[in-house]
Amino acid sequence: MRNRIMANNRKVLIFENTHTLANALVKKFVELAQYYIAKEGRFTAVFSGGPTPAEFFSKLSSMEDFRIWQRTHIFMVDERFVPADHHESNFKLMKDNLFNFANIPAQNIHSINTDCKNINVAAEEYKKEIVQNLDCSQNGLPSFDLIMLGVGEDGHSASLFSDDKNINDPRRVTLPVSLNHLKRERVTLTLPVINNAKHVYFQVQGLHKADIVKAVLEGSTDYPAAGVRPANGELVFFLDKKASHKLSYKDDYTLYDEAISVNL
Repeated sequence: MRNRIMANNRKVLIFENTHTLANALVKKFVELAQYYIAKEGRFTAVFSGGPTPAEFFSKLSSMEDFRIWQRTHIFMVDERFVPADHHESNFKLMKDNLFNFANIPAQNIHSINTDCKNINVAAEEYKKEIVQNLDCSQNGLPSFDLIMLGVGEDGHSASLFSDDKNINDPRRVTLPVSLNHLKRERVTLTLPVINNAKHVYFQVQGLHKADIVKAVLEGSTDYPAAGVRPANGELVFFLDKKASHKLSYKDDYTLYDEAISVNL
């Protein structure tokens, strides 16, 4: 393993494969959970959907320490406006890979309600759920302990897209998303909420993400993913080797070429 250094005030970790990457994410998740539970009595984590985190969810589901799950509250980064059992639902992905197997109290899972009139109602309901469970008194925004994100090939993250002028509105906690190029309407957290988190972890995998990874990490500021820069928090990119393939300065990043074991 090479020495860890900062790259544009962001940590970039490169892993040999998705197995090693997922193990590292599980290890960091458990470490953060233990730290915040000891410090504050609970841990607040926000998960994204899509196929990328499925392996992470599956590995995390084997954690048997109910003391952690009992004090961990899980929220969602975004959701498509489809029924909860729909194959495109982020909640269904989390349920099938994590919630059905982990001993998480039902009241600790804070999903986005899509069984309501429209996305505006869903966004407002989710905002109320967040405000009721997190302190928003400092700047009107919640400060989650951990937010986990992915990156789309078009540079979007969460459901924040370049052609949506509202993604960086500091007055918003949640945002209804209805854009012509999207197949489904969505609800998402806003960029100011993400940048108010204590820790933000990107998980990016696959050769098809190599171009956008290079653009986000090596210069372009035109993409929503590049706008993720926590004001006072930690930002870490977890990449597999394929996603890092086109980076110009790999020596500037931490390369893990050995297995990472996790004891759950």
